[in-house]
Amino acid sequence: MKTGLPIIAGIAWSPIIWIVVLATLGPGLFSLTGSWFVAQAVTIVITVLLISLLLRAFLRIGSKFYSEGK
Repeated sequence: MKTGLPIIAGIAWSPIIWIVVLATLGPGLFSLTGSWFVAQAVTIVITVLLISLLLRAFLRIGSKFYSEGK
């Protein structure tokens, strides 16, 4: 797999994952905290963590299929 391709995929998917996380957890976080700013900050942290986990998984899967010499 190309070196920069997972990074581009992570950047491309980050708004989609952010919207999904915000739509599912945003109202609950807002009712708990009473602030949309805190809800947005928590969802951004969750989004960054999810994207990093997905990129690691894709890199691991890609290295199994596209490793040279095996």
